[in-house]
Amino acid sequence: MAKKPKKTAKGGAATITFATNRARMDAGFGMNAEEAAPSRLLLGEVEVELLGKPEATEAGRDLMRTPDITGLDDFADPTRGDCAQTLDVWLTRAAATKALPLLFIHGFSNSFESAVKRAVQISEFYGAEGLALAPLVFSWPSDGKLIAADSGGFIGGAKEQYWRDQRDAAAAGPALARLLAQIRNARARVAGEPPRLALLAHSMGNHALAHGLLSLDNGLMTREMRGLFGHAVMASADVDAGAFAPGMSLRILADLAEQVTVAISRDTTLSLASRIANHGSRRLGHFGPDDLAVLPANIQVVDYWPGLSWATPGQVLPTGGSEYDLIQHQWYRNDMGARGDLVAALAGKPTPRRQLLASEEQLAGGEFRRHATLQLA
Repeated sequence: MAKKPKKTAKGGAATITFATNRARMDAGFGMNAEEAAPSRLLLGEVEVELLGKPEATEAGRDLMRTPDITGLDDFADPTRGDCAQTLDVWLTRAAATKALPLLFIHGFSNSFESAVKRAVQISEFYGAEGLALAPLVFSWPSDGKLIAADSGGFIGGAKEQYWRDQRDAAAAGPALARLLAQIRNARARVAGEPPRLALLAHSMGNHALAHGLLSLDNGLMTREMRGLFGHAVMASADVDAGAFAPGMSLRILADLAEQVTVAISRDTTLSLASRIANHGSRRLGHFGPDDLAVLPANIQVVDYWPGLSWATPGQVLPTGGSEYDLIQHQWYRNDMGARGDLVAALAGKPTPRRQLLASEEQLAGGEFRRHATLQLA
């Protein structure tokens, strides 16, 4: 029998590196972590279709073939094993293409497939602003589905689905901590100047990040881990607004990254749906931190809502996304007003569209630098 020809894409394909603690199912991955070893990491590469249409943010794209799981040893050999080599190839490819290595942590209701497709969409969208990205997707075991609202809505079945994903995100913390430590080791193996790295976590991905940082702070947060990322962006973070308080889960992010942007917006998903599921808890991605005064100096809270371009005539992006997709929760990857600012921040460049909310005279101790709002260009 003749072999089927490989799939080809008119716009070409992008190679995405991934790490996951999902259970393996033949050449793919299941919805859950492996029960016997929930922190086990599998690494590899997958080819995803390029569309060549950066503003078609909701358009579908295909996987070109099943994932190539190149890293199976779970870092048993932390310097020369196949998992370590996969990270080395990721950084080598990024350097060869002059791309920024980006650790991307997806949010609620993403399958493995949807997570890697989203990473390619982000790469195309941010690439149109001049920033080449080399994503490493950490795919925690979200179920990748959302229960329809005809069975009690979010109050009913969808809330239980949210809780399942939230538990899975938290349980992925130890695996993510191990990955962060191994990324640091891979960066240290690069000859010459260590490359600049960046981190982008969206929505419930920040819940996974928070629990990863808790695990990291139990012996893995060494001096060498400091400044691993040049910039970390927490977009629409679905975590409690008090998570940056002293002793809380996100506090050491200020050590892990040289600069941190807490990107907030008037997101009804977080202010309503997530608050219902979290018993009224104020969510960081909507309200910002409870207390700006306790934030380390390298963390800046930026309210993106005033600078989003969706309300400008002709600026809403095409292809049939709902309000939930286009405005309320996915602005970081499909709003042109936010794109330029995030690209500059991730690349370590000035962000001139951020306007401080107060003057130095109004707020003492430099606190004013910690809260800004994005302005329309």
